[in-house]
Amino acid sequence: MKLVDKLSLWFIGIVVLLTPVTACICYYNLEKKIDEAEITHLTEMNDMAAASLAAGQWPDRQTEGLVTVVSPLTGSLPEQRLNITKTDLHNGNSMGMLSLLTVNSYVSVGNVNYRISSSNYVPSGRQIRAAIMDSIVWKLLLIILCVCVTARLVSQKILSSLRQTIKTIQHFNVKEKVQFPVSRTREFKELNSFLQKMTDKTVDEYAAVKEFSENASHELQTPLAVLRNKLELLSETNIEEGQAELIGDMHNAIEKLSRINRSLVLLTKLENNEYSVTEKIRFCKITKDILAAYEDRIGMKHLTVTTDIDGSIDLKIHPALADMLVNNLLGNAIRHNVENGKIELILTHRRLVVRNTGLPPEMPTEELFQRFKKSNQSSESVGLGLAIVKQICEVCGFSISYNYKNQLHVIQIEFVPVLQNEAAITAHDNVAAAVLA
Repeated sequence: MKLVDKLSLWFIGIVVLLTPVTACICYYNLEKKIDEAEITHLTEMNDMAAASLAAGQWPDRQTEGLVTVVSPLTGSLPEQRLNITKTDLHNGNSMGMLSLLTVNSYVSVGNVNYRISSSNYVPSGRQIRAAIMDSIVWKLLLIILCVCVTARLVSQKILSSLRQTIKTIQHFNVKEKVQFPVSRTREFKELNSFLQKMTDKTVDEYAAVKEFSENASHELQTPLAVLRNKLELLSETNIEEGQAELIGDMHNAIEKLSRINRSLVLLTKLENNEYSVTEKIRFCKITKDILAAYEDRIGMKHLTVTTDIDGSIDLKIHPALADMLVNNLLGNAIRHNVENGKIELILTHRRLVVRNTGLPPEMPTEELFQRFKKSNQSSESVGLGLAIVKQICEVCGFSISYNYKNQLHVIQIEFVPVLQNEAAITAHDNVAAAVLA
């Protein structure tokens, strides 16, 4: 939910909660003021009638349009010389909307006691409540409408700086510095200042680490190449069989160290998103080409390869990453396979599945995606192949899983769906799996 919507809901909620309280206060104050004004008026009418009696004149029944009744009392005057009554009227067309307010005044004129009564109709409590409720309903509707309209108009101006800041952060890349928008709001200004310092520091630190890793990788390759050449020269001299074995082990160690160096540099580039993608590539062609390149290695192990590769499979992935992805998967399937084993390769618009025979894993399969984790620690593999595959999937937005079932190692990569007819894709995948089973 957007910030402006939350603020609007909070404001409307507060108004809705406070409205009944203010309505009750308004009702009691309005009713009280109306009654007080009319009581004062009726009391004045009674005083005028009493003044007429004191002057020896019988007062008119109609005084300023109000009915005033003067009646002698047979008994003594009550202790309370002013009596007020209010009665709701339910007869006629009033339907309880009017009340009769009567003010009785008790006076003594010439040793004669009189009761002077003046009455008038005033709005009843029911009518006042109905009027207030109508006002409240229209008030709430107008408040909600005004809040919804003005909140968005105001947010376009006040929160525009925040939206620009969020957009800048979403497109932030550690390769280059960014410039955050200028805001007159103090909180946004402090936020932009903090983010500017953090992003600048991140870019500077990334540049320093990148330069160090590139220099270290480059400088490490030079002594490795020298060692490799020296060993090759030494192997061409007259040496004994034991020395040849030692030289071979040293050469293998140097090659392994070189592969580790290249793999770590590759992982660093993947984590830093240095492989940008703008167009889709024909992934099925890359898979077929790499599979054809492994024919010799497949033949050396006498492996049986079964494939089901769809045509016209386009994926949004960097060509170099696609090559590394398929190379690592097929390389692992061959390297960790057994003699006379089998490999199953399924490629559809939704997924890539590689199944191969091999020894059961010695650790949970999800741990093999970690760096330098190998099922067989004595293997010549450096333990970075699946880590690179997983990192490539994360960069491209794919999901990968690794399971061992039915004596088969199964690596499955789910692509983002690119076809509209998902039912047709699912049906094709099920047929392919049944054929290869």
